[in-house]
Amino acid sequence: MILKDSQKIMYQHSEVKIDLLRRYLEKYLIILSNSVFVDDIYIYDLFCGEGIYENGGKGSPIIILETLKNTYFANKAKKESSTKFHCFFNDNDGEKIGKLNINISEKKLQYSNTEFSTNDYKEILPSVVKKINSLKKEKAFVFIDPYGYKEIRIKDIYCLLENKKSEVLLFLPTQFMFRFESKGTPESLFTFIDEIVPKEEWPESNTGIDFIENLKEGFRRKLGNNFFVDSFIITRDKNQFFCLFFFTSNILGFEKMLESKWQIDEEEGRGWHYDQHADLFSNIEKSPCIDYFANNLLGFIKEHPRTNADVYYFTLHNGFLPTHTTQILGRFQNDNVIFVKKSDGTNARKSSFYINYRDYKNSPNKVIIKAK
Repeated sequence: MILKDSQKIMYQHSEVKIDLLRRYLEKYLIILSNSVFVDDIYIYDLFCGEGIYENGGKGSPIIILETLKNTYFANKAKKESSTKFHCFFNDNDGEKIGKLNINISEKKLQYSNTEFSTNDYKEILPSVVKKINSLKKEKAFVFIDPYGYKEIRIKDIYCLLENKKSEVLLFLPTQFMFRFESKGTPESLFTFIDEIVPKEEWPESNTGIDFIENLKEGFRRKLGNNFFVDSFIITRDKNQFFCLFFFTSNILGFEKMLESKWQIDEEEGRGWHYDQHADLFSNIEKSPCIDYFANNLLGFIKEHPRTNADVYYFTLHNGFLPTHTTQILGRFQNDNVIFVKKSDGTNARKSSFYINYRDYKNSPNKVIIKAK
C-alpha cells in the first residue's frame, strides 16, 4: 500500500488531534476507574496505524497505551481501583499491525489486555457493536480516524452509542468533503449526507466552517436529545478545516471533552490553528472570550427562572464550562441583574450558583436563578 505523507510523517495538525485524544483519556480513565459502577474499560482504535511515525511522532495507539499506563500506576499508588483495561487495535494493513506490536513491546506498554486485528472497518464494526451492546458494569471508548470517509455512516455511530455505555471520537476530512460539496457531489458524499438529512434539506455551506457546523447540527438532530455532539476544528492551512466530532450520552463525559478543548484553545474552546508567531507570543496569557455567551445566558434566564441544573445543561450545550458561567453569573449578580433563591425561597449566599455535575445530578433544584 502506497502511504500518503500524512500517514508517514506526523505533522503539527496531527499532533493536535492526538493531543486532544490524550487530554480527554487522561480525564476519562481516571473518572471511570474510580467509579464503583465500572469494572472494566474497553478502548477501540479502529484505524490504528503502526503507532510511531517515521519522524518519531506518536500515533493514537501509543498515546492510548501510555495514558493507560499512567492511569494504572496512579490507581495502584492510591490503591483505590481494581478496574481492568482492554484495548483493541485494528488496521486493515497487516504490516502496520506487525510494526505496532513491535513498538508496544519496545516501549513496554503492556498494561492492558490487548488484541489486534487486520480487518476492514465494515467487517470489524459489527463485532465491536455487539460487544458494546453486551456491556453492563463496563464502559467503552471508540476512536475512529479513517483514511477517508467513504465507509463512515451515522447509523454506525448510533449503534455504537445505543447502549449508552460508550463514547465515540470521530475524525473527518471535512475540508475535502466541503470541496466536493461545492464542485459536484460524489456518490460517497451524497450517501453520507443523505443519511443525516435529505439532500434537498442540506443547507448550503459557504465556507469549510459552515460545512462543519451543518454537519454537527445534522448529527445532533439525527441522534436526538439523548446524545451530546460536539466538534473540534483543526485548521491545517489557511481556509483548510478538518474536524474531530465527539459523541456521548454522558453529560460528565461531555464536560470532560469540553475541558480538553478549552485546554488547547484557551480563548474559544473551539479548535486549533497554526500560529507562525507562537514562539514570540506563546507566553502571553489568554483569556476566554465569553461575552457572546454571556448575552445568550442572560437571555436564557430572562425567558423564565432557571434552576442550577438548567443552567449547567445550557452551559455545556453551548460549548462552555461551568467556570465560565460562574464567572458570568458573579458579574450579573454584582451588576444587580439577577437574584438567586434557594429552593425554600430564601436568598442564597452570594456567588453560590452550584453549576457543576455533582449538584446537577444530586441537587438539580438547589437554587433558582431569576432575572430582575
